[in-house]
Amino acid sequence: MPFSPTKRKKHFRRRPREMTLQITSMIDVFTILLVFLLKSYSTEGHLINIAEAIRLPTSTATLEVARAVSVGFNDRALYLDGELLVEDVTPYLASDDMAIPPLLRALEERAARVKEVAAKNPSVVFTGEIVLQGDREIPFRLLKKVIYTAGQAGYVNQSLAVFQEE
Repeated sequence: MPFSPTKRKKHFRRRPREMTLQITSMIDVFTILLVFLLKSYSTEGHLINIAEAIRLPTSTATLEVARAVSVGFNDRALYLDGELLVEDVTPYLASDDMAIPPLLRALEERAARVKEVAAKNPSVVFTGEIVLQGDREIPFRLLKKVIYTAGQAGYVNQSLAVFQEE
């Protein structure tokens, strides 16, 4: 049949189909991202609060940090669990007394609270663990006084916090 201009075939336009989003592959991607973020933000090895004014020395030690009370100190101030406890340590450095009274009181209060809870809850045990975070520029006399004070308060399992060299 020859083509005639008067008789044309009707062309029907197809309606556009609705678009659907393939959500399965997106869920896979988000699951992988979630697992990656959970692994990278794990708290292992970062269980202590380090005061901003303290620069820890570096070390090649490989032991992990355990959860414990932390005492941070530099040549000016003393921190307990990251909070300022003593603003000026100079009088305690000049003193012949080995104990630092504000630190001793604070540590004894913490030990008493943990022992009180341990008496009522057998899963809680006072281990006497403490992490000492001394600035790399502190005088040895201050370190000795902090160690002595912690021991007098019942914290005899003492560790020194350092940054691990990579």
